[in-house]
Amino acid sequence: MRKLLISALVAVTLPAAAGAVTIANGSFENGIDPGSFTTLGAGSNGITDWTVLGGSVDYIGSYWQASDGVRSVDLSGNAIGTLGQVVTGLTAGQSYTVTFDVSRNPDGGVTPRTGVFTAGGQTFNFSYSDATSNRANMKWETVSYSFLATGSSALISFASDSSGGCCFGPALDNVRIAAVPEPASWAMMIGGFALLGAAARRRRSNAVFA
Repeated sequence: MRKLLISALVAVTLPAAAGAVTIANGSFENGIDPGSFTTLGAGSNGITDWTVLGGSVDYIGSYWQASDGVRSVDLSGNAIGTLGQVVTGLTAGQSYTVTFDVSRNPDGGVTPRTGVFTAGGQTFNFSYSDATSNRANMKWETVSYSFLATGSSALISFASDSSGGCCFGPALDNVRIAAVPEPASWAMMIGGFALLGAAARRRRSNAVFA
């Protein structure tokens, strides 16, 4: 019985694993050496696997504390910027959640600091409100948004806006993606684990009264 239940759970989880999708260089650790920071203009691929789609961004090295690793991005360089990547391996009709960490350039600009996340043509507004963050402690916050894939690939992008003026954008780091489990899969997995627990309890009871 236990082997059958484990096989069922594997059958449920294997399709999700086989269709796993990742965002390349989601923590921006690979790319040109930014030093303290360097400004990248439209069309730049200075951050590996990413493209500056408009305006400019600051590729941050040692200038402030990263959320994951040692590098991050200010979405406003010397102009309001947009950074994007095409994610492949998606399944049409499947929902995916993109999770990322946000902060703000602490050198100036008002709070809240806002920006726009776009995935597969679907647009979401994000915001960062902690005015006490600083270069040594950026007080990163994690946000997540889900979108429905309409094909096997989708452009994801992150854009600054005018909330911080021209040069004090929202900061971005640690971008990742995961498929949203279907309700039926969750139900099967939960049911399977419940049956496994019941089987384990029966075995313990039998051992006590043997």
